[in-house]
Amino acid sequence: MARVFLVSPPGAEPVRTPLLAFGYLASALRQAGHTVALLDAAAPQAPKEFDPIAAHIRAFGPDLVGIHAKTLSVQPAYALARHLRHALPARTKLVCGGPHATAVPDEPLAHGFDFSVSGEGEETLAELADALDGRRAVADVRGLGVRSALGAPKWGGQRGFLEPLDDVADPLAALDLFDPAWYGQTGRFGYGGLLSSRGCPAACTFCCNVVTGRRFRYRSAAMVGDEVRRLREGWGATALAFFDDSFAVGRRRVFELSEALATAGPVHWSCTAHPAHLDPEVLAAMKEGGLGGLDIGMEAAFPARLKSIGKGVTVERVLDVLGWCRDLGLHIVVNLMFGWPGETEAELDAAEEFLAKAAALGAYFNARGVLVPFPGTEDYAHRHAEFGFTNWWLGEPLVYADFPTAWDEAEIRRAYAADAALERNFFHHSEGHLARIQGCLDLKASLTYDRVRTHTTAAGAVPAAGAR
Repeated sequence: MARVFLVSPPGAEPVRTPLLAFGYLASALRQAGHTVALLDAAAPQAPKEFDPIAAHIRAFGPDLVGIHAKTLSVQPAYALARHLRHALPARTKLVCGGPHATAVPDEPLAHGFDFSVSGEGEETLAELADALDGRRAVADVRGLGVRSALGAPKWGGQRGFLEPLDDVADPLAALDLFDPAWYGQTGRFGYGGLLSSRGCPAACTFCCNVVTGRRFRYRSAAMVGDEVRRLREGWGATALAFFDDSFAVGRRRVFELSEALATAGPVHWSCTAHPAHLDPEVLAAMKEGGLGGLDIGMEAAFPARLKSIGKGVTVERVLDVLGWCRDLGLHIVVNLMFGWPGETEAELDAAEEFLAKAAALGAYFNARGVLVPFPGTEDYAHRHAEFGFTNWWLGEPLVYADFPTAWDEAEIRRAYAADAALERNFFHHSEGHLARIQGCLDLKASLTYDRVRTHTTAAGAVPAAGAR
């Protein structure tokens, strides 16, 4: 059997809980009979320097090292791969996977990796480990790119989406591989969240949903409820986040899932949902199931922009949803973005007007929010040549999120109003327009602080900072 080491590279963004993707991957590898170890170097107290990371990996003696890459961690991921190429025995193979490797699948093979995984990696990684163990041919592994000394990478064919999801390996079976000390914790602890579904049926121009795709698939309500129960009873979880791309797809499914969660509780949970899928009855059922917080993706407040980005919602509908959530006492965060290509003053006027209305309905707002054209999105594919930001993630400082470390005024105003993407100015806005965008960011920061202060005064508590 093969020995596989998974590592998440160090990065500047805060990480508070174990990487759920590694739970799924490690469990799938174990289920296939392989031996697994991992290191979440993105965690606050984990090793950050490459030499200690390499020593940790070398001590395990792996046949394969898998590095997880998001676009905002791809520079350290590639740098780590270069370091490991010299620090590990020549027989050790390197494989890259994750959102960035799926968006630009050939790129990792030009930056020191032997293999690149495209899409959901559970089956692909297990089959690659089988191949390294001599039980199948590497060329037969679908969804796998192989570096070739002869030129273009070789690909083993496209792999379909995983289904049924109830048959996917149990991520909780890999929690023992994570060291609580990496996250500043002791004793038992669990993932910060879980998945009830994969995929999103929407087709927003700014969203890189290439790993799980547009085909919506979901787990049975009974299985999700059982996972919540085990997290509560076995790991002490009292609050969780669903990491689904779009939680509330399928009205009947949401009712069944909410009932299962109510039975598995008491556990409070949050999720992200499209406002078109929410109505008073659905929201009431979700609250009965333990829903405490909801993240709503709106992104723009100008009707023409909402249509052009494929959002499929109206301003009026979002305001209705906010009113229903207020009546149910739900904590709501509305995501609003700025800096769209060709954005007008009228759009920012509409955004400021919407922010005031949403705040009056009790909404909080997302931090930062200036549009970043990630690879794999329409905004990148159709605009990078025109605006000159082709492969921006390779040669420029990355536009990290700098989330608040505390819910006080200074931290909220700093983290919400400062956005590295504004200075980067991907879409060549004028200085005057950038100043207007900064004004919108300042307004979001001010309104969010006002909500936090009101909540603290009224309830003696503030909303928890987001988990990984």
